[in-house]
Amino acid sequence: MAIRRATQAETNQILQLSGKVMKESSMGYAVNSVQNAYQLFMPVLQKGGYFLIDLENGLLRGWILLAADYNTVKGEVMGNLLSAYVFPKFRRSGVAMDLAIAAINEFKGLGIRTIQLNVFKGNPSRILCEKLGFKPVSTVMELDIQ
Repeated sequence: MAIRRATQAETNQILQLSGKVMKESSMGYAVNSVQNAYQLFMPVLQKGGYFLIDLENGLLRGWILLAADYNTVKGEVMGNLLSAYVFPKFRRSGVAMDLAIAAINEFKGLGIRTIQLNVFKGNPSRILCEKLGFKPVSTVMELDIQ
C-alpha cells in the first residue's frame, strides 16, 4: 500500500470516477454525473485542494479529497474532507482508515487544528469517522415543497 498525492492525470481519472459513484457516496441523494463531479470538485482543486490516493501494485483502491479554507464561524482556517471513496472489493481492509489518517496528518503538518466533513444519513462510513474522533456539529435538514 502506498498513499500519496494524486498526479494531475490521476486527479482527472478520480473526477471521472467520482461522477460514477455520486449516488452511492451520497446514499442516493445525488445522481451519478461526471459533469456534477467536475462542478462540485473543480473549484476546490483550483483553490489548492487535492486528492490523496491509495495504490497497491499500481491499482487505485480509494481516494480522499482534502481542502483548507477559512471558516468564518470559528474564525480560523479549517481542514475539510470533501470526498472519500474506497472501491467495494477493498472495503473493510483498512484503506479508508489509512486514507483518513494520512489526511489528518497532512492537516497537522499545515498547522490546522480542526477538520470537518459531511456524512450523508445512513452512510456506514460514519462509524469510521466516529472511531477517528469526529463528532456531529450540525444537522442539515431539507423540506421538499413541490
